[in-house]
Amino acid sequence: MAEETGSSDAPGDAPAAALGLPAVLARLPDDDPALADLAPLAARLGYGFTRPALLRAALTTPSWVNEHAGAGWPGNACLEFLGDAVLGLVTADALWQRFPELDEGTLTRLRASLISETSLAGAARSIGLGERLFLGRGDRNGAALERDGALADALEAVLAAAFLDARAGGGDPLAAARAVFTALFGARLHGLRPEDGVDPKSRLQTLLQARHRRAPVYEVVGERPTGAEPRWCVRITLTLPDGQVQVLAAGEGSSLRAAERAAAVAALAEMDG
Repeated sequence: MAEETGSSDAPGDAPAAALGLPAVLARLPDDDPALADLAPLAARLGYGFTRPALLRAALTTPSWVNEHAGAGWPGNACLEFLGDAVLGLVTADALWQRFPELDEGTLTRLRASLISETSLAGAARSIGLGERLFLGRGDRNGAALERDGALADALEAVLAAAFLDARAGGGDPLAAARAVFTALFGARLHGLRPEDGVDPKSRLQTLLQARHRRAPVYEVVGERPTGAEPRWCVRITLTLPDGQVQVLAAGEGSSLRAAERAAAVAALAEMDG
């Protein structure tokens, strides 16, 4: 009996190494009925998969695997690991081309803003990715689709799936990853400004110091809220050199910090307008 190695054959008897895939992915079932249902999602991703099974693997959570042992589908954790690196590379390349004159620190800040967990989860929701995740009962009952982390992880895994699919098919894996990145973040990238990614309170402080040599003051409006679902209201005022007090904006939030941030965002929008 021959000893099994990590180079077991993929579909069509092609060695896994020749496909540029780990053996566990080269062996994926290509006849799963669920694969046809993923075509609309692939279209929204801007990439046509040669092997939709790779996209299916990217959407398969460990909780589903635990409940379907032996089904032939691995969890998406390793794809997420690769996708995180691929995402960092294509984002850095896109930002560098968009802003070739900016320094490393500013580009790093913009990258963190563009592909933060919240941003990734928002992109995932915009294409209905969560509705296509293969979840175990525990995740379904625990509202995994509402957690930013679960959606962000799956989106990174999907990016890795596109990268590997292109490489296995003899295509350009980075071009495939860039296509997905552009479909998800292209519009936001185009609208980025060098000052984006800075905390709005810091941006407002810097702007007002430059224009008026004065700092804004954040004031709680009304009584400090109590209860299980508090709602804070904050307004921002600025005392001008002649002593006049100007109300810049107001904002609300579930915490004092969130309300202050909302007020700063509103003030910046007013000043930019």
